[in-house]
Amino acid sequence: MEIAVGILIGLLIGVVLSHRRPLGNLRVDRSDPTSEPYLFLELDTDVRTIMRKRRVVFKVRVENFLPHE
Repeated sequence: MEIAVGILIGLLIGVVLSHRRPLGNLRVDRSDPTSEPYLFLELDTDVRTIMRKRRVVFKVRVENFLPHE
């Protein structure tokens, strides 16, 4: 019983820590299908804040600048 409670507490802590607030967007642009995708980092905070952290979370958005014709 104690082991099950310990596992549940560990899982809860893991879920809380893995769902940190995103600090910006990592945008993937696949406008040109013949080349590799371009990656753009759009920050919601300043760079100094991110440099102090060991791990950060970004939202991934797939958006193209140019529409496919």
